[in-house]
Amino acid sequence: MFEAWPEIRARVRASRHVALFLDFDGTLVQLRRRPSEVRMPGQTKRLLESLAWHSSVFVAIISGRRLRDLQTMIAVPGVHTFGLHGAERVGRKTALSKRTRRALALVKRETRSQLGVLPGIWLEDKVLSLAVHFRGASPAIVREADAILMRILAPLHRNLFTVNGEKVWEILPREIEGKGATILEVLAAHSRQTLTIYAGDDTTDESAFAALPNQITIQVGKRSNTRARFHLQKPADVLRFLTKLERELP
Repeated sequence: MFEAWPEIRARVRASRHVALFLDFDGTLVQLRRRPSEVRMPGQTKRLLESLAWHSSVFVAIISGRRLRDLQTMIAVPGVHTFGLHGAERVGRKTALSKRTRRALALVKRETRSQLGVLPGIWLEDKVLSLAVHFRGASPAIVREADAILMRILAPLHRNLFTVNGEKVWEILPREIEGKGATILEVLAAHSRQTLTIYAGDDTTDESAFAALPNQITIQVGKRSNTRARFHLQKPADVLRFLTKLERELP
């Protein structure tokens, strides 16, 4: 990313409008064993507020977290928040079919009884989805949990699908289209000349990268198989990039 800064700076300076979309965990903040342990640094909040202050800039955080959790943790004026990969937003929540609700309830019940007892495995009920975290579990337990989960989900594939994240499997309803579809929907209300920037660290961000082939897409972290055009190593580098970006804005 920083090696390509002259190209990026030129595109920013030539743009009248910028839409900045950011993932949260692993992008703006360091990953922790439990999501509840994450704290957003004051420096990051101040920088986001400064970016959102510019009338030509749209700033949004789009995350797998619940919307209410994002709003509590971020609480920055002018910054838009989208929870559950875009399924939750202010004034709107994705509706699930009756069949999907039943399938999701079944998965929650079966995972609690079969996976909840395994050491190092813990479940996070997000109402519209279910996250199975395995950070801290041994490789043998992870293999066992993966096999059990696939067995549970096999008859429910028409209604639910699994996204592999950073030490987590997330079971999502097919009604949740993902970050890429959400971003395209938001951008439809913006000028076609808007420069869009997206930064994310996880496989759930790949749909956003794919949806923005000619924009500035940034993969954060160590994964090499990505559709993003640029790369940053860690959240501290994202903060550095955003600082440089803010200096180029009118």
